[in-house]
Amino acid sequence: MYRKYKHKILFLLIGLVYSAVFYNGYIEFLNGWFDYAGFLIIEGRRENLPFFILSFFFCILPLLFYNGFNRISSFLSIFIYYLLYVPIILTFFFNLEGSALYVSYLQFLFVLSMIILFKADKFVLKIKFRLPGDFDVFKFVLFACGFLTLYVAFVYRDNLEFVGFDHVYEHRSSNEQLGADVFTGYLSVWLHNVLIPICLSYSLFAKKKLYFIVATISAIIIYMATAAKSVLLFPLIFLAIFWFLKKRSLNYAFLSIGIVLSVVLVTTLFTGFSEFTSLLWMRTVGNGGYLTKFYHDFFETNPITYYTHINVVNAITNGYPYDKTLGEVVGNFYWNDANTNANFWATDGIAALGDFGILFSSVLLFFLFVIFNTITVNYNKLFLILILIPYSLALLNASLFSSLVTGGGFLVFGFLMLNSTQNNKYIMINENNTDNL
Repeated sequence: MYRKYKHKILFLLIGLVYSAVFYNGYIEFLNGWFDYAGFLIIEGRRENLPFFILSFFFCILPLLFYNGFNRISSFLSIFIYYLLYVPIILTFFFNLEGSALYVSYLQFLFVLSMIILFKADKFVLKIKFRLPGDFDVFKFVLFACGFLTLYVAFVYRDNLEFVGFDHVYEHRSSNEQLGADVFTGYLSVWLHNVLIPICLSYSLFAKKKLYFIVATISAIIIYMATAAKSVLLFPLIFLAIFWFLKKRSLNYAFLSIGIVLSVVLVTTLFTGFSEFTSLLWMRTVGNGGYLTKFYHDFFETNPITYYTHINVVNAITNGYPYDKTLGEVVGNFYWNDANTNANFWATDGIAALGDFGILFSSVLLFFLFVIFNTITVNYNKLFLILILIPYSLALLNASLFSSLVTGGGFLVFGFLMLNSTQNNKYIMINENNTDNL
């Protein structure tokens, strides 16, 4: 019992520290350097002490319901908390028009939403998602990775070039039309987000070098074709995370991530403006609250979509009220020619159903998390962390449905579900095994 309350206090303390870091970073860096872009502070907000205290209370309140890294939903929720939830609560405090009472009401909807997501790890369906027999899904993934790599190399055969990072945008622009068709586009993204991560992760656990070699070659080809910088770094990133975490307990993931993020953010504030600081504060940490605020402003006075922004729904109802995607509609309205894809709370929540959509989209993700937890119940958690790195990023920057399809979430969990009961010894744990728990 003492240990449980000790962890709760630590969670609350780290959450409070991180919130204070973001609060000061918003004032000193985001507002200080990018007020012209929309990182504003409404006059009188900082002086409203009751509203200030309430906002910080909302920042840490959901942590009373966080119980550690029990299921994969717990891990995904950590990143939602740090990179979406806290930035949204405090950005709304600084920058959302309306009375303090109305803004507090919206903040409270996010509080309930974060609590719902944290509690998803308590639920696992009594369904076994395993194939009988000895079907080895990882051999299929290896074959698919190799085959799609050859396909991408063929499509881009005359334009494959290993460019420096300072020339990636020019190379990406020059090759854009080659992969413009839907078929090639989806296959390239799934190779990047699903097949390469699974091969890299499985190779580290199963100690099968062929998987690592094929995945590395595939990453190089994808970089030469599309100039996607992240995929080129995948082999090194996956190796580093694997060796750093393989002997460590993941129970302290929330604390570790919070401490590292806070230290890095504070350090960048002292080092001053730089390209890295701008990328970290504006594009990584500040972007979630920033775009959610603008989505709220836009759909407060424009038609909501009732989920017709999802192609399948619109194909049935033909009720989508705009002639462009959500990102283009909002981006063009505020920043002329821009495509501002945003997180699930902004797209599947506010854009779809208005303020009520904040809660409703969280319930949708809750049920999705329950399915994820059920599929992965006996998988090694470090293995799950590795293969879900691209999907985690997609979930933070796109709608639930885009992250499942374009982000490859449905394929990742589909492959895990299709894994047989006899070919899982490298990446499964026994119920009594506490490794990486």
